[in-house]
Amino acid sequence: MQVIGIILILISVGTVVGPVAAVAIIYRDDLSQLVITPQIRDIINGNSPIIPVNNNANNGKGGGSSLSGLMSPTLVSAQIDEAAHTFTGIFTITNTLNYDLTLNSFSANVEITQNHIQASSISLSNPVTVTAGETSQLTISSSWTQAAQDYIINNYSSTASVEVFIVGAEVNVNGVVIQSSGTIDAGNIPFNVVG
Repeated sequence: MQVIGIILILISVGTVVGPVAAVAIIYRDDLSQLVITPQIRDIINGNSPIIPVNNNANNGKGGGSSLSGLMSPTLVSAQIDEAAHTFTGIFTITNTLNYDLTLNSFSANVEITQNHIQASSISLSNPVTVTAGETSQLTISSSWTQAAQDYIINNYSSTASVEVFIVGAEVNVNGVVIQSSGTIDAGNIPFNVVG
C-alpha cells in the first residue's frame, strides 16, 4: 500500500516538475521569454502590427524610434512667450488604426545637436481621444532652458534652424505606458519656432 502511495506522489511531482523543467531548459538562454510574450516583445522592439512604429524617423541617426505610425502629428500653430521661455504648440494627430485611442499623457526631454544639450521638456497639456480613422487636435507645452538659448545664440547665429532630438519619451495610450530609452531625431526646428 505504501509503495502505491509513493508511486502516486512521484507521478504527481513529475507532472508538475517535468513540464516546468522542460520549459526552463528550452528557454535557458533567455528566461525573459517565460514572462514576456512574443507580442509584447514585438511592441517593445517596434515590430508589432498592433502598434506600428516608424523606425525610419531617425533617418539612420541614433537608435530611437517614433510612434508616427500610430499617431501622425502635424504642427498647426505655435505660441511663444520669450520672456517666460515657454512654447505651446497645437498639433493635429491622425489615428490610423481601426479602434479609438486615448492619448492620456506624453512627456519627453528635448536636446539640441549631437552634443545632447538639454533644451527643454515637453508634455501633453490635456488628454485627447482620437476616434478610429479620424483626426483630432492636441496641445503640447514646453519650457526651454536659458543654457539652450545661449548655446544656440553662441553656436548657431548664422543658421536658420537647429537639429532637435527627443529623449526619454513616455506616452500613455489607452492606459498602456510606452517608454523610449533611445534617441529620436525630430529633425530641424526653425529658430522662429524655438524663440
